[in-house]
Amino acid sequence: MNWNFVTDNFLIRLPVSETDGAALFNLLRQQSVSDHIPRLALAVETQATDELRRIAMRFETREAAFWLIEKESTGELIARVGVQHINWMMLNAQLQWEFAPACDQQAIQEFIPAIIDFIFTELRLHRLEVRVRSGHAEQKDILSALGFDAEGTLPSQFEYGGDDIHLDVYSIISQK
Repeated sequence: MNWNFVTDNFLIRLPVSETDGAALFNLLRQQSVSDHIPRLALAVETQATDELRRIAMRFETREAAFWLIEKESTGELIARVGVQHINWMMLNAQLQWEFAPACDQQAIQEFIPAIIDFIFTELRLHRLEVRVRSGHAEQKDILSALGFDAEGTLPSQFEYGGDDIHLDVYSIISQK
């Protein structure tokens, strides 16, 4: 199975530890990119190298897969999208993403459906779930436009920045 594929304008590929550290760091050092997860931004480039190693180990065990999304015309990294917490018995998983500020709704509408189709068709999963920090209207709009249904809120899932974090849960079911 080839985990790398393309859309009309984007290359969707697994990261390469030796070459993608700087680009991943540039994406993940911006706090706004991962606030909806929530997760702290990277502070130094070596953290990106560590993140790439963790991604590779999780992929080898088939626990998760993270793709880097590049503009085919420029090679610019505009997003990282991952499927994780894969339950091969129940055929479900969690989807997670981090979009660069330059990543617009039109781009998202092109590459996210391609990734979802890959997950449903090639991995044969049946259900995808996305958990985002409550109150992120932009994420809610993206999920709604992609066909995800709101399921509810998980209260006080963890503490982050001194606050109790509630997570909104969205899901989409395979139609195949």
